[in-house]
Amino acid sequence: MNRIIRPFKEGFIGIIRHLAMSVSSIMAVMVTLFLVSLFLILTVNLQQITDSVQSKVQIHVQILNDVDLTGIGELKRQILEIDGVVDVKFSDKDDELNHFIESYGEEGKIFEMYRGEKNPLRNAFIIEVSQGNLIEQVSNKIENLDGIENVNYGGLNALKLIEILNSVRDSGLILVSVLGLLAIFLITNTIKMSIHSRMHEIQIMRTIGATNGFIRSPFMVEGILIGFIGSILPIAISIFGYKYIYESMNGVLLTSIFVLRPVFPFVFQLSYLLILLGISVGLLGSFISVSRYLRTVR
Repeated sequence: MNRIIRPFKEGFIGIIRHLAMSVSSIMAVMVTLFLVSLFLILTVNLQQITDSVQSKVQIHVQILNDVDLTGIGELKRQILEIDGVVDVKFSDKDDELNHFIESYGEEGKIFEMYRGEKNPLRNAFIIEVSQGNLIEQVSNKIENLDGIENVNYGGLNALKLIEILNSVRDSGLILVSVLGLLAIFLITNTIKMSIHSRMHEIQIMRTIGATNGFIRSPFMVEGILIGFIGSILPIAISIFGYKYIYESMNGVLLTSIFVLRPVFPFVFQLSYLLILLGISVGLLGSFISVSRYLRTVR
């Protein structure tokens, strides 16, 4: 039992005994994890926004007037066979006119005069694809089918927006990885300073025959505690900060197309990740420092 308690006891004592260095390390971890949290929030919400944009980007296909109901059914079957097509909805001339009128609001009532045989619009398909980057490819294939008059999906602007969002999201993931490595580097140096301040103590333990595991364990606990304590404030700021931002913006960014990730359970998932990251970098940083020292000093 004493073997289990000893590393935790000495780890706590080590933090208190070298309080200045411990506080410095905790602050470094705190700042690093706070930045990691910001980039994680940004990255996750960019993924959410990208998915939202992709789900709302649809392909609008106009059908030639001389295509009868049998031909329309055949066209729908051919479109559904195209890779990436998730759903195909038929919209007749009346439905198209209804959407057209609704898009103009009150002013759209003037177009009611085109009801019935005067309706100049075409029957159409509304098509959804599985991924936004497939829109152009699917559109080109549909355009080559017999009976299709026009294909519209928002053009390059829709594709460019999705591409930009994906690029920013991937950059965020890279930055998160770099910040994680920075946290490990900071804790490694802090534990290294702590080891140097206790060189005499370690040499005595080596002299009386203490194993590497016995010497290493208190430092490992110290690194874990530094990582854990350093994660508390970033977690609190992330939870309350994100909740405040989400509620202030009503869950959307500028427009209803850009939907933010709901507060719950996202903030809990983020908290678990920050704790795990803090403990992991603390453990890894201390392990690297102690192992390097024990290899050097025999």
